Amino acid sequence: MKTIYLIRHGETLFNVMGLEQGQCDSPLTAKGIEQALQAKKWFNDHHISFDKVYTSTSERAIDTCELITNKPYTKLKGLKEIYLGTKEASLRSSSPAYGYTDYFVQFGGEHIDEVTNRIYNTIDKIAHGQGDTILIVSHGLVMRRFLHKINYPKTDTVKYDNCVIFKILYDNEYHVIEDIHPAQ
Repeated sequence: MKTIYLIRHGETLFNVMGLEQGQCDSPLTAKGIEQALQAKKWFNDHHISFDKVYTSTSERAIDTCELITNKPYTKLKGLKEIYLGTKEASLRSSSPAYGYTDYFVQFGGEHIDEVTNRIYNTIDKIAHGQGDTILIVSHGLVMRRFLHKINYPKTDTVKYDNCVIFKILYDNEYHVIEDIHPAQ
């Protein structure tokens, strides 16, 4: 049985500004840094040590990862957020809230099904690899699409706050045990 901790990066400047981030990047805010440190504290308080650590190649995820753990980590492009094409860094209010499906394709971005398959295949490969306790630092839509793919019943109702942690057990099947909000 493997335990996977899937965590969203800390709050960023674009989050505060109400801008779409997708695969473009912005730095963590002071609050985002504090959220990552609170997540680190939560892991330490629960005596959780990671055998393997993975992160998206986005700076905001890497910075969050480095604040949480000193362990070596592997950067994977497959964990990156959805690519929004020319809608990158645009006002979030100019895009649909959810249900993107093919919305970003018209702007040169990814179809939601492409994103879902990319994310699932990447996390599934991690789950089939080495290590019993695994940390994955990624993004909100990444988490939502992975949980949707594994039929988590609360996918559409849970909050994907910055630094939310999902504890997932894997034994040839994925079981979401809980979502943890250490940083408020």
